[in-house]
Amino acid sequence: MPSHSLPALTTRLPTRLLRGLLLPALVLLLHGCAALVPPADRDGSEARDSSRPGFSTLPAISRQGGDGEPATDHRHDLWGAVASRFTLPIPDNARVDAEIRRYARHPEYLREVSQRAEPYLYMIVEKLEAANLPLELTLLPIVESAYLPQALSSSSAAGIWQFIPSTGTYFGLDRDAFYDGRRDIEASTDAAVTYFSQLRGMFDDDWPTVIAAYNGGQGTLLNAIRENEQRGRPTDFWSLKQIRKETQDYPARLFALVRIFSEPEKYGFTPHAIENRPALAQVELDRSVSLVKLADLTGMDHDELYRLNPGFGRSITGDTPRQLLVPREARGRFDVDTLNSAASAAEDWQRYTFVRGDSFYRVAQRYGSSVDELLAINRRQDAVARPGQVILVPTGRVDRAIASGNARTHTVQPGESLWAISRQHGVKLAELRRMNAYGDNPVLRPGDKVIIGATMASDDQDAPSKYVVQPGDTLWQLAQRFSTTVEELTALNRIGPDAALKPGQELRVASN
Repeated sequence: MPSHSLPALTTRLPTRLLRGLLLPALVLLLHGCAALVPPADRDGSEARDSSRPGFSTLPAISRQGGDGEPATDHRHDLWGAVASRFTLPIPDNARVDAEIRRYARHPEYLREVSQRAEPYLYMIVEKLEAANLPLELTLLPIVESAYLPQALSSSSAAGIWQFIPSTGTYFGLDRDAFYDGRRDIEASTDAAVTYFSQLRGMFDDDWPTVIAAYNGGQGTLLNAIRENEQRGRPTDFWSLKQIRKETQDYPARLFALVRIFSEPEKYGFTPHAIENRPALAQVELDRSVSLVKLADLTGMDHDELYRLNPGFGRSITGDTPRQLLVPREARGRFDVDTLNSAASAAEDWQRYTFVRGDSFYRVAQRYGSSVDELLAINRRQDAVARPGQVILVPTGRVDRAIASGNARTHTVQPGESLWAISRQHGVKLAELRRMNAYGDNPVLRPGDKVIIGATMASDDQDAPSKYVVQPGDTLWQLAQRFSTTVEELTALNRIGPDAALKPGQELRVASN
């Protein structure tokens, strides 16, 4: 999504805008968020312990009815407690009404997204309250990402608050081979709170404009306001024209959700019940740990641990000190011994960068792994290897296999060179020399065994299986289907890359 530069300003700008110019220029980048809407209506328009001071249950308050009925007890209803504290006036206009009708047609969708917020909602409420920001912003991740931490927009905006890389970096959201702070629930919430605190100062608590600026960028809104001023038009958000449709609709979507969550029964919607109490605690990580091992040792489901910590893109956290979010009641299980064991397990993995011609199958064979294991440790759904991409691979298995006599080998054929063998098996020439203790120019004889990788007990799961060619099949299509490459298929079947496939022909394919 393109960024919008700050326009040249004149003395005709309102005082609130001149005050906003004191913000660093970098903050004027387009935020680049992606507004997600109910699926049926997408139309293209769119570890410190948490018991520390500050973590307290929200007061059980609500609007008391005129008949003198007592206030509703919200101790077990966090969404209700949040809605009872909404303070922003809801504009009465056609845009908001249209968004209300659209959301109201999907009560099941609203309930689903209200449930997705469960692990994070109390923490988000606490941070908004501490910054004196309106609690209506708890609904913004529904507009942004449907509360899906893995959400990624076409402009590379990521996480529940949908930060693009440049804006995320400005607000301190680090990214490396193991971690993306834009997906980290706590870190990204802190960044969003900081951003909104700056925007409210720039636009003088004009919340429709503040909310739109979060989506479209401050520069875009400043431009539109100046345009209206120069033409003698009103400068309130609803009168602005020089902004794209997504940004025009953005505040209306949030205000529509505010109306619906304020009176859910009116719209046939029941928010998912969330306990009104702290749900999460922090665990400080001063070194890399294996999340798989940590989940096993603490009895946590691995998917749950990932759901709370989506900032970690792999099952190893990396060497940079980070924080881990865990269920508050499970905090005691993450003791020093457990963390030390998880750190030892992380040492069994190292970084590997794909080169041209690599495939997951070849890399798995080389390092004594399996495609399934590599996909799991790297939290990958697909097995497409792209040059320059970094993954984690086992360390030490090849050396152990060599020592035990269980290494994977290649039998030298007449006329073969070490270079040809390295190309055939996708192993770097330097690695072959190291594994086989070869010098620069080894003499290979037919029948010699060249070590090319490790062998595991589960190798039979990776053994090539048979596939019967169907009409219309091509090597490229089969490579995509079986998450391998054309080179791998041609090598397994000893055919050329331009070979014509015939229906009924049997091919060997690498099983994942």
